[in-house]
Amino acid sequence: MKFVPRALSATADVSRGKQKWQDWLKGLIGLLVFGGIAWFILGLISDYAAESISESQEAKMFTWLKESPTPAEQPYRDRAEPIFEKLLAAGDLRPLPFYFSVSPAHEYGPNAFAWPGGGVGVTPELFDLVKTEIGLAFVLAHELGHHEHRHTLKRLSRGLLWGLIASLAGSAEPTTGSSFLHLGMLANSRAQEAEADAFAMALVHQAYGTTNGASEFFEIMQAKDGWAFSSFHRTHPLSGDRLEFIQDWIP
Repeated sequence: MKFVPRALSATADVSRGKQKWQDWLKGLIGLLVFGGIAWFILGLISDYAAESISESQEAKMFTWLKESPTPAEQPYRDRAEPIFEKLLAAGDLRPLPFYFSVSPAHEYGPNAFAWPGGGVGVTPELFDLVKTEIGLAFVLAHELGHHEHRHTLKRLSRGLLWGLIASLAGSAEPTTGSSFLHLGMLANSRAQEAEADAFAMALVHQAYGTTNGASEFFEIMQAKDGWAFSSFHRTHPLSGDRLEFIQDWIP
């Protein structure tokens, strides 16, 4: 019996590799569920690690971040340090060795930072924008809020775990799964910013008896924000949203 091969089109397997939209949707839902669970577990582990560090341990671990001031910083320090000390005296803060610094990170423009160990820094560009004492007090109090809620340690802990997961995945290239986790980190950061804003309003009110003028920085920055949708990809809420919160805040 002679074997006669049949054409591919006549065989039983005529699949063209098309995926039904239902299968694609199931895969997407599964990925979202997996990403959500992974992010939740990652958050629990990292936050527990951050909460387990005492103030004395934190101060010792990050004392190397404190730098000696330069003569060029003195005009900024003369303006900020009395406000900083007033805020520290008014609030019942974590027992950290808080210190103020002028941040040289000019590439970030008008900005302020908090780093582990009690450091708070403000860029010269922000000093140039914010003219009033309460406006600057709110900025400093916001960074103290990050310390009070251990946001600096939590971000560091999550970043370390994030890097570990990326290393275990064997690739530094962003994947769909890692993108979902990254968006989760951005959302968490936005929640931390809102929490620090609320803390700052309360601390400024404690120190000055009023919050009039606390919104100065956001009033200036509001014009620089993009469309509202861009807040989905930002680490900070839009200035307009934060300005609305400050204006509606009640002590």
